[in-house]
Amino acid sequence: MSSMGILLIIFALSIGTATFIENDFGTPAAQALIYKAVWFDVLLGLLTVNLISNIFRYKMYRPKKLSLLVMHLSFIVILVGAGITRFISYEGMLHIRNGETTNQILSDRTYITTKITDGKQQVTKRKAVLLSALTPTRYHQNLKLGDKTVELQAVKYIHNAREVISKDPDGVPIIVMEVLTHHDKQNLYLKYGETKTIGNHIITFGTNPVPDAINIIGSGDSLYIKAPVSIEKMQMGSQNIQSFQADQKHPFSRSNLYTVGDLKMVLIASYAHAKTDFISVGKGNKYLSFVKIRARSGAQTKEVVIRGTKGLKGADTQFTLNGLHISMQYGSRIITLPFFVKLDSFNLQRYPGSMSPSSYSSYVTVINKKKNKTFPYHIYMNHVLKYKGYRFFQSSYDPDEQGSILSINHDYWGTLITYIGYLIMALGMIWSLVNPYTHFSTSGRYLKKLITCKGSKTVIILALLAVSSLTVMGQTTDNLTVNKHQAEEFGKLLVQSNDGRIKPMNTLASQVLRKISRKNSYKGMTPDQVLLGMLTKPTEWQKAPIIVINDKSLAHLMGIHGKYASYLDFINTSKGTYKLSNYVSKAFEKKPIDRDMFDKEVIKVDERMNIAYMIFTGKLLKMFPVAGQPNKTWLTPYVKQSLLNAKDSTLVLQIFPAYIHDIANGDLSQAGKLVTIMSSFQKKFGAPVIPSERKIKAELLYNKMMIFFRLAMVYGILGLVFLLLAFAEILKTTKWLRTSMKVLTGLIVIGFLLQTFGLGLRWYISGHAPWSDGYESMIYIGWVVMLAGLIFSRQSRLTVAATTLLVSVILFVAHLSWMDPEITNLVPVLKSYWLTIHVSVITASYGFLALGALMGFFNLVLSAMKNKKNKSHLSEKIQQLTIINQRTLTIGLYMLTIGTFLGGVWANESWGRYWSWDPKETWALVSVLVYSFVAHMRFIPGLKSRYSFNLASVVSYFSILMTYFGVNYYLGGMHSYAKGTPAPIPHFVYYVVGVIAVVAVAAYYNEQRLNEPEEKEL
Repeated sequence: MSSMGILLIIFALSIGTATFIENDFGTPAAQALIYKAVWFDVLLGLLTVNLISNIFRYKMYRPKKLSLLVMHLSFIVILVGAGITRFISYEGMLHIRNGETTNQILSDRTYITTKITDGKQQVTKRKAVLLSALTPTRYHQNLKLGDKTVELQAVKYIHNAREVISKDPDGVPIIVMEVLTHHDKQNLYLKYGETKTIGNHIITFGTNPVPDAINIIGSGDSLYIKAPVSIEKMQMGSQNIQSFQADQKHPFSRSNLYTVGDLKMVLIASYAHAKTDFISVGKGNKYLSFVKIRARSGAQTKEVVIRGTKGLKGADTQFTLNGLHISMQYGSRIITLPFFVKLDSFNLQRYPGSMSPSSYSSYVTVINKKKNKTFPYHIYMNHVLKYKGYRFFQSSYDPDEQGSILSINHDYWGTLITYIGYLIMALGMIWSLVNPYTHFSTSGRYLKKLITCKGSKTVIILALLAVSSLTVMGQTTDNLTVNKHQAEEFGKLLVQSNDGRIKPMNTLASQVLRKISRKNSYKGMTPDQVLLGMLTKPTEWQKAPIIVINDKSLAHLMGIHGKYASYLDFINTSKGTYKLSNYVSKAFEKKPIDRDMFDKEVIKVDERMNIAYMIFTGKLLKMFPVAGQPNKTWLTPYVKQSLLNAKDSTLVLQIFPAYIHDIANGDLSQAGKLVTIMSSFQKKFGAPVIPSERKIKAELLYNKMMIFFRLAMVYGILGLVFLLLAFAEILKTTKWLRTSMKVLTGLIVIGFLLQTFGLGLRWYISGHAPWSDGYESMIYIGWVVMLAGLIFSRQSRLTVAATTLLVSVILFVAHLSWMDPEITNLVPVLKSYWLTIHVSVITASYGFLALGALMGFFNLVLSAMKNKKNKSHLSEKIQQLTIINQRTLTIGLYMLTIGTFLGGVWANESWGRYWSWDPKETWALVSVLVYSFVAHMRFIPGLKSRYSFNLASVVSYFSILMTYFGVNYYLGGMHSYAKGTPAPIPHFVYYVVGVIAVVAVAAYYNEQRLNEPEEKEL
């Protein structure tokens, strides 16, 4: 088992390191060095062999251990499926335009293809390559033709390389053209004497024309074009068109568009003496990559450049060497399908009134000419075309919305075997939890015996308590305040957000106040009063200190004392200029990674200023629907409504200013009537998109209750008091302590019921499961942690105390500035039932594992508190909590593993592959490996002690934090929809790590000092 533990740790460290390599140097680098490296395949092979060996070593084939046998065999099945996917299956991409029919796709892998001929015979070889910034020379090939050998070696590689030109007296003539064929546009650089292939066209630059090629002849400003077909020239300014005969020289100059067949060309620049170089412009694929190849044959050596990238076939680079004509390509290879696909139409749907995609899909026709079979199919996100072992997924689309990009996966057996492994794994884990002979069950019986013997059984008593608002209200300011009842009625009106969601004005008001002020109220005023006040009394509110500034140096520059500034504090009234203008420009000129804390705060404050400006000008108030408008866009009240008829336009233009006027002048009766009219207008013309009345009331209730914000504080108080009482009970048990803790338990149960109600309410309002973004997953994790704590509450009061305090911290973190509690529409990829299953299971596991980490920490604290007088009593408590911790981590590990592989199923349905080493899924697997190691520590010599287990349960949770926070906010990947604003690591994290280290050292020293060998092993 020791060797298995070492292999698990090596595996976890390897793939974790790969995510950082990918983030800094790109996916090819991570694949070349780790994921597709031979040593990594060997590592997985050793894991498989070791797993089989341990099955026999621990006799898992015995009837009492069959559940463990099933569970461990499942991982072998999964590895076999992964091996088929890795070595046999392949992926590709189909880029197709409306009306186009094709049976060719481009491979996901990149290749270097070489063709060598001497005029009589020919050899063609294709080799898969993984070139990257860290493996720039990982291509070497020897090719033989007759008695001649050609050695090819990559000597330089630049990813996403942009070619740059500089004048050089010793340089050669160079021309730069923009070429367009079909829908692919690129800049083409041609040196004197060079030949390149674009699509089906060969283009040369020099003095000696090449037959059947487009020849650019001459140098400097004296350039001519000659082609084997007729040429059409259009002057860019006058739009005049001329036609030129084939095989004749014609002037080739700038400001003209030349068309040769399906190729269009524009001369951008020409240099008489220049040189070219390549620079990388990041990790994207905007430009082709650069590969320099050193070719040797006989006594001759030549260096040539080939360019290409994944997703493109790559252009030919041709040269002669030792009497051989050589042609090389770098890029994807063409794969021919056994059938054709025709794109009938591409369809993009947006959320009402926004540019945010609600869904995008392709209507295709599959044509099998051999079987004379044709059928239509609708491909969209999470709805896959399956045919002949191929799976087509909706991946992306062209910017002009006239073309579709489909990803293709050919991995029937790999996926099937892996899915079977997933199913067996889940069955084995569930069976292990109920099998009476497993360690999970036997430890539970032992724990029950311990608790019964000590008479520490806890009875949960429900108590009634209404959680009152803990928001501190200040004193109102009369010249800012508007009538609270009228503000509340105004808050019931509907408004359309930028992503198209229809929501109450109260929701917008809450979001605005939270965004610009980081508060839920302002001087005793509700968000509705603040919003309506900013509209009705803009002069007064522009002087109110409501915009938060977290950087003291920025506040000092603006001449502001304290943390809050007014809108006018940022305006130079004498000059009419914006004080932050220069700072904002400088901040945005820097790359995100180069921005310091001051730059980031400038950007945030500028955003708050823009929001305030949009409120003062009414530009955020999209509150008037338009009947029959295709995109269902709602309009603001201060813009001329050309989409409305004369009657409705007059109403919209007049009613809102009249309402603001009546509120400002105190005519509340008339203002109330106008609100009713606006509400009726919204219901009449916005009926197709507005939510039900019940859902609107539910959202208003949700906003008013602020359940999770208030529970963060309530749980914090209850958890702290409970924790103190629980420690007091460890030292001395009294009837008063037991009664007090029963009452506290009852209050916590009521808080949990409110927490459950809040989650359900958010689910109902949003229409999707409440774990689709950072904020929602945090509050869901908090709910699961509390559920886990209550499940184990009968076995340990300390568990409930620790859980409550932990949930308070989780809910507090959920409401930090870089978490956005706004309810939003789902992006298309999240519209899947697999989302609900996968995310609910895996985030639930985070709750159990968090509880285990906290119990492990308290066990370390108790170990540090032990002395000769209390060691017997505390050792019994530690033993109880350690067993509970083991059971908690077992449940958490099983849920984490099942959830991770369910994520693979979701990924396969959404992106076309069940595993792609995306950073999020990779770190989820790292966490599975880490906790698998922790679960098996009791079999490893030197790591069997309760101290080691409890310390490992604490340290291991950092892998979960990396999976949840680190990947979401610091690494890239396909899970970018879950990212919030990149946040600096909070200072308290360093303090927490320091406290854990001190407690761990103190506990270790105490255990060694007391030297209790009978208590060391689990």
